Amino acid sequence: MISSVTSTTTTCFYSQNNNDDDDDTTARSSFGTKEYWDEVYQGRGDFPADEYSWYYGFDSYERIVKTYIQDKSCKIFIPGIGNDPILLSLIQKGYTHLTATDYSTYAIERQEDLLSYYQYPFKSQNDDDADNDDIDNDDDHDEMTIQLRCMDARKMDPTWTNRFDIILEKGALDAIYLSGDGNLERTVQELERIIKKPGGILISISGVVPDELRRTVFQNWTWLQDGSNDLKAGCFVLQK
Repeated sequence: MISSVTSTTTTCFYSQNNNDDDDDTTARSSFGTKEYWDEVYQGRGDFPADEYSWYYGFDSYERIVKTYIQDKSCKIFIPGIGNDPILLSLIQKGYTHLTATDYSTYAIERQEDLLSYYQYPFKSQNDDDADNDDIDNDDDHDEMTIQLRCMDARKMDPTWTNRFDIILEKGALDAIYLSGDGNLERTVQELERIIKKPGGILISISGVVPDELRRTVFQNWTWLQDGSNDLKAGCFVLQK
């Protein structure tokens, strides 16, 4: 087990700052509001703050991961990670370049707690900390790099264009769809911007986004696997 741990106070940045973007009044349900998830990750919601495997565990989609992510040194991005243990699962399977984001600071704190408990090294950028300017310099494939960022998936780091080999999202697009009209479309545009082209792969585990809307927002992607008929949440695999 790796013994060194690097952690810093986390702050949100590259988030939507105007009132229209932060307004949850048009959300389709409480699951689409930031307030709901902040409460969950602080232990005041429907689940304990340290409940790490309440939605579609890694065993359910491990086969898909092994099939489509064979290069364990590729750059993997996980948006809307919440308090899910997916980072631990990927680390333990040998994947070495992982970046995870969430728009809730409390979700990022739960990930810091989890990684610290298992003594895995990670970087968590503080907006005011100049020492962390190298957080994205992870091109050394011989070293493990785990990065946590507090970030809104509708507007991600502008320097991330054409950056990630793999995007692995689990339930993030569901919550974003429930947050109101237009947000899913904006998020998919951002995912398309940050994924490497050609060849980048999106693995999406999702059960709420309507099939017709999913077909529309991903119409310019190549569908490698259609999870519309899967039990529970569907597992969709798409490529640029």
